[in-house]
Amino acid sequence: MTHLPPPPPATTQKPTHTNTFVHKLYNMVIDSHYQHLIAWAYAGTSFIVCNIMEFSRDVLPKHFKHNNFSSFVRQLNMYGFHKVNKSPRGHRTLAENQIWEFSHAKFIRNKPDLLDEIKRKTMETSDLNRRDTNSSQNQLELQNHLSILQNAQAEMIQQIQHLYNNFKDVLKELESTKQKQENHFEMMRSLMNYILQQNNGQI
Repeated sequence: MTHLPPPPPATTQKPTHTNTFVHKLYNMVIDSHYQHLIAWAYAGTSFIVCNIMEFSRDVLPKHFKHNNFSSFVRQLNMYGFHKVNKSPRGHRTLAENQIWEFSHAKFIRNKPDLLDEIKRKTMETSDLNRRDTNSSQNQLELQNHLSILQNAQAEMIQQIQHLYNNFKDVLKELESTKQKQENHFEMMRSLMNYILQQNNGQI
């Protein structure tokens, strides 16, 4: 009876993540050494980045192979993260004082099991979203311009109405002055006639 060699021990193979960026991002957010630069927001459904210059210099190179904040933001956009606007458009703040907040429906505190559900956008989807975003921005800017024009038109109408009212007042004053002059001339004519009658037609 021949004895078969025992089967080789089963090797446990770690799952490979197709979205390495998201897992690195999660580890970066929970890194206790840099909570003053990147951390979860209070609700745990978004994360905050503070002091962009220091963050790019000290944190990014530790988890990624670069220190470019713009590239980091582009990667976030490619994975469907959205920037939460904290200040009105056009408001400028020094880089060391800026606070950036990003969110994703599947990127939640204490929910690392959801990370694999965050997929990178395809090129077509990215282009479509970019076109939709540009279209929405153009519509918003058009509405803002239209609102400005409407306000300017309303102010112009008010100014025209004010000028028209002033013009009517001036006409009334002229008419009143004219009437006073006519009354004055009539009174002078009556006075002259009276004098002529009293002096037999001689002044």
